[in-house]
Amino acid sequence: MNEYTWIQSNWYALGNLLAQFAFLAAGIWFARKILRTMRASQEQFGALLKLSMSGPVAERPSTSVIAERTLNGASPYWLTPSEIPPVSAPEPQVNGPGRLVVARHKLVVWLQTPMSTGEVAPWRRVVRWLQAPVRS
Repeated sequence: MNEYTWIQSNWYALGNLLAQFAFLAAGIWFARKILRTMRASQEQFGALLKLSMSGPVAERPSTSVIAERTLNGASPYWLTPSEIPPVSAPEPQVNGPGRLVVARHKLVVWLQTPMSTGEVAPWRRVVRWLQAPVRS
């Protein structure tokens, strides 16, 4: 009976403690998830970098070599050469203005726009409405 009265008198502190533990558990779960995602991203980037540095692959490894490599402790996020899509160089666009011409045009248009309009800003209207005396 004594424990029940202690919980009854300290229910707010007990609830606060439980809420803090819940936030701590959620934070740890979220941090682990982010770290896993970052590790997978780094491993994929490393695989792509290694592939781009080595140049074209003359001979693809057999499926037994790939299976052996995944069983030997490689990450499940590792991309094999057969899974990587071929990359082609983008072709330059012949028609259309250049980047500098477009940037210069946007700058001229921005400079020609008026700095302010004749209207009162909406937030100023709200402030004036709040400061006005109440009409009865």
